[in-house]
Amino acid sequence: MFRADLHIHTTMSDGSMTAPEIAARAAKLGLTHIAFTDHDTTEGAKEAVLSAREQGLHAVPAVEISAFLPSLGTKAHILGYGYRHNAHIEALSAPTRQRRHQNSLWQIGVLQQLGYTISEELVRPFSHGVLYKQHIMDYLVKTGQADDLFGETFRRLFGKGGPCYSTIEYVNALDAVQAITADGGRAVLAHPGQQHNLSAVPMLVEAGLAGIELDHRSNTAADREEIHTLCRKYGLVKTGGSDFHGRYSRPDSELGGHLADDSSQVLFET
Repeated sequence: MFRADLHIHTTMSDGSMTAPEIAARAAKLGLTHIAFTDHDTTEGAKEAVLSAREQGLHAVPAVEISAFLPSLGTKAHILGYGYRHNAHIEALSAPTRQRRHQNSLWQIGVLQQLGYTISEELVRPFSHGVLYKQHIMDYLVKTGQADDLFGETFRRLFGKGGPCYSTIEYVNALDAVQAITADGGRAVLAHPGQQHNLSAVPMLVEAGLAGIELDHRSNTAADREEIHTLCRKYGLVKTGGSDFHGRYSRPDSELGGHLADDSSQVLFET
């Protein structure tokens, strides 16, 4: 049996649960294969794989690189599975982590100016190291300064046009594919329905793309049909996952809610 959720985030990036906590839940849900795909970091990946195996699950080291395609003007996040080394991935991703953290510090400064009781020191316990807006919102909710993680306060502050809205520079998606491949992993285009970037598949394939995320909540029926066509044309693996973030998840992102196609079993072959 193959029941795989291959898109999961932990406290190592912007998830609220640790890998052991998620692995225990996954086992109870009857999953057989999982992958922890934290944003722009491989820290804790080996320990996460071991925690999954302790629950009787199959797992491989994984990552999600936040990326962009300048030639198309669109984001293209790249998932990486089964890498044997991490030097290229880390060299490429470390500056993104730093930019994200500095951006969050700027957002905290804006909130201070708006009258919120908040500081880096107060928010830091909510994160593993790099601060995300989810950690900021979690702190605001826990201290009664906001009523919901993704409610009206979040939209007013962090939504487009809000005082804390900003973007950071992402790495080139072609470089992300090449870094994952250079470290012995397989690169997969994440949630193309969310970022409307399936037109980029031919150039990503040239860079070494090995698959596309088929089953994700943001992919429409039309997206899935096109993904099937592209995977047949280029011989790509079809993955899938819930994009689970613990309590930082959207309501339709429960662990095991979106499963990978059987073709993804190749990612677990050594």
